[in-house]
Amino acid sequence: MLLEVAYARLSPLAFALGVGGLLLLVLLEGAPLWALLFLYPWWRLRRGWRLLLFPDHLRLLPPLGLGRRIALEEIGGLERAYWPAGPLSRGREALVLVLKSGERLPLALEAVEPVAARLKELLEGRTSGSGSPGG
Repeated sequence: MLLEVAYARLSPLAFALGVGGLLLLVLLEGAPLWALLFLYPWWRLRRGWRLLLFPDHLRLLPPLGLGRRIALEEIGGLERAYWPAGPLSRGREALVLVLKSGERLPLALEAVEPVAARLKELLEGRTSGSGSPGG
């Protein structure tokens, strides 16, 4: 469920209301102080997916969980897909990495077009990744 929230991008108003409500409960002593730890996963979800491009591989860092290293030789292609959303957010475009093993990895990135163009250039050997978020 948390990954679906990460892809759908909960609306900023709903996110702010949830955080504000939790902080208000803590301030009014309706909830213990350790309840603020529940904000950590939501903060990570707000950061979204991160993609680091290197000359021979790329590194996927999801909002929650461990990162994954994928060699460029394993990538079979790129596709675009539509990620539907829930009632509090809008659907959005996602970039799908198609691996040669048949696995499809959907990535809900902030800007799909520039990342897709940069990744295509890297796969075609026209540029080299530098490890920075933009390659």
